[in-house]
Amino acid sequence: MSEGRREAYWQAVALSADIGKRPKRILFDGEPLVLFRSTQGVAALFDRCPHRLVELSTGKVVGGEIECPYHGWRYDGEGRCTAIPGHVGALPHYRVRRFAAIERDGVVFISSGTPKDEPYLHCMQGKDII
Repeated sequence: MSEGRREAYWQAVALSADIGKRPKRILFDGEPLVLFRSTQGVAALFDRCPHRLVELSTGKVVGGEIECPYHGWRYDGEGRCTAIPGHVGALPHYRVRRFAAIERDGVVFISSGTPKDEPYLHCMQGKDII
């Protein structure tokens, strides 16, 4: 591994039941992230709108997208800007940094990279328990 680069890994960050109709703010490697239910499943984005750096976690989920509370800009689960109220014409290509997110056995795992394996759930997974 080169200096400053780490291998991608999954980190358990929340229970699936905690990701409901409202966004959830977490810290991951010291960075604020927002978790929400998108149309593709649980999404994890950097918790700042690129427009005015407002916390997206203080906004709301609308149609599976996170809406910034300041000016109503919306982002899908991939971090793409999908709506700017009052904007005419083609949308600019604004993005919010996305983190990989997956749900397994009622737990939300995220990663800043692309891990090659599934998250590790339990040492007894797949074994017969006597």
